Amino acid sequence: PSARFSRTLDAEPRMEIQPRAATPPERRPGSLVSLISQWQPLKTPKVTASLSLYLLGIFVAFLARPPVTITDEMQTRYFEQMEAADAVDAAPRQEAERALLAAQGDVYRARGWFWWADPGSRARVHGLQAVEKTKLAQANVYRRARDAKVKVAKGGLGLWSALGVNEAKSLFKKSYERGKLFATRSSYYDTFFLIIAGRSDQNLAELVMRWGFTVLSNFTVGMASAVFSFMWALPGLISTYATSTASALFFYAIASLSAASVALSLLLLLYGTAGGAVYGIAKAAPAMARIEAQRRQQERVRLIEHNRRRYGSSGGDGGGGEAGGGGGVGDSRGAEQQSTATDANQRGDHHHYD
Repeated sequence: PSARFSRTLDAEPRMEIQPRAATPPERRPGSLVSLISQWQPLKTPKVTASLSLYLLGIFVAFLARPPVTITDEMQTRYFEQMEAADAVDAAPRQEAERALLAAQGDVYRARGWFWWADPGSRARVHGLQAVEKTKLAQANVYRRARDAKVKVAKGGLGLWSALGVNEAKSLFKKSYERGKLFATRSSYYDTFFLIIAGRSDQNLAELVMRWGFTVLSNFTVGMASAVFSFMWALPGLISTYATSTASALFFYAIASLSAASVALSLLLLLYGTAGGAVYGIAKAAPAMARIEAQRRQQERVRLIEHNRRRYGSSGGDGGGGEAGGGGGVGDSRGAEQQSTATDANQRGDHHHYD
């Protein structure tokens, strides 16, 4: 029988277990990787164009090199022309600048307290202002002569050279520093008034969120003002180079795009950090609520113990005489009833929080 049973087992087909194929990790429909993998640039031309311009601005700001290479000959000629520009009417130009500075100082000193209310002071200030305008006109004659020489020297290198690009970057850096200073100072003042005007019933999470939104709004205004002030001052920089109109317009567009991309990158970083902080606060909100409930419960227990000690001591003090003893007993009974009611409320609060 055993041999027959073994032959029966050998005759039956054997089932081979195949290894399970590894399943790729599931991607959530709202994840960043899923959005990038499903993105079709041709079907979203506006998003594609905006992203392309943003990346172009970042590339120009941090990675691109000046298209015009300055050779040794160009650099030597530039320094020679700049020295010639500084030597044009050097003595009378310096004298005109000193006279203009002295006239401006006279006007500043003449403007005392409420100078506009005194007819004599007002006439004196107006007379000094007329002298200042005359000295300014004389200084501008020498300035224009020197600026013409400087414009020719810079034109030899070109607006797209390292000199022009570095001057544009320095101009944006100054605008950026002014915008950052405005945002930082405004945030300091807003934080001070937020703390002063804050209510006692506000929790820490609400206070932090209000402060974060205030900082974000201040930096948004500061970066926007930095970009617009840079775009306003950039034509004055371009005018110091002898270049064509098309080249100047193209340089203005590229520089403005680069400045906007840098400011947008900073804002994206700030908003991303704020979003992460809000997400963390939302995750920690239940734990913070439990901590706040425990703190209030401890405060309630402390008040109960304080009232119990106060009523107990007043009852003990009343036990000197018979009438006083009766009063002490009545106070003690009242304190016991109040403590019993308070303990019942405490147990009810514990049951409520549980």
